[in-house]
Amino acid sequence: MPRSRTKFLAVKQTTKMIYDFVEQVSTAGCQDMESNNQSSKLANSISELIRSRATRKVLGDVASPVAISKLVAAANDPKVISAIRTAGWAPFHYDRAIDGIAEPWRIHVLWNAECRKVANHLTDWFDDLKPSNKLPSMLSACGALILVNWLPQFQNDGEDSNLVEAKEKQVQIDEEHLAATAALVQNLILVLTSEGMGTYWSSGGQFRTSKMFDRLGIPQRERMLAAVFVEYPETMDSPNERLAGKQRDKRSEPTSWLKEIRL
Repeated sequence: MPRSRTKFLAVKQTTKMIYDFVEQVSTAGCQDMESNNQSSKLANSISELIRSRATRKVLGDVASPVAISKLVAAANDPKVISAIRTAGWAPFHYDRAIDGIAEPWRIHVLWNAECRKVANHLTDWFDDLKPSNKLPSMLSACGALILVNWLPQFQNDGEDSNLVEAKEKQVQIDEEHLAATAALVQNLILVLTSEGMGTYWSSGGQFRTSKMFDRLGIPQRERMLAAVFVEYPETMDSPNERLAGKQRDKRSEPTSWLKEIRL
């Protein structure tokens, strides 16, 4: 079995402890010592999950895309929806109050068939698409693409108020909407990782444009934060090129950015 898939299966097995713990707490009381022990195991499992999460850019062939059978889609598509629902428990500070929805984010999912269609039409939709653009290859390999958008509240604040105090408050509110949506993205990729799936957090490229929003029926008031490409476990054996994240090996020691304040 390839090392990449073995690693993901190991992570999935480890994070099963999280679900087991939650079930135990909800169905039966624990003695203090046992509860503390379980809490410690849960914390270690979550820590291991966070550390094991890794960016994987998978590049397929537009002419011969990765085949996703109905059986594989039926096994994984519901897990993606479940992961999105769980990710939606991310904290948010302000009620965005659009269409009766408090959350400041909106999610759009393209399954593998739609991803392949977009891959084939990108060059027609965007005349300036460079041959080096990797979006068509990525769309030809993924099992699903999750577009995570957020809703700025004061993107035209310069016209709304001349008061510095008001403008600063508006910037703060929009920053919190954005931060909340970023928390959702982190939740999402962690849950997907726990399911043995590969993920790549992209800034979106052409998916960020108003032209693409129109093509996909996405309201123009939304702003894209992440395009999360998802690789299903069953396709990890495919001989596609997989590129690791460029920043992972550049991480600093926490002591370089962590400061404890004492008065």
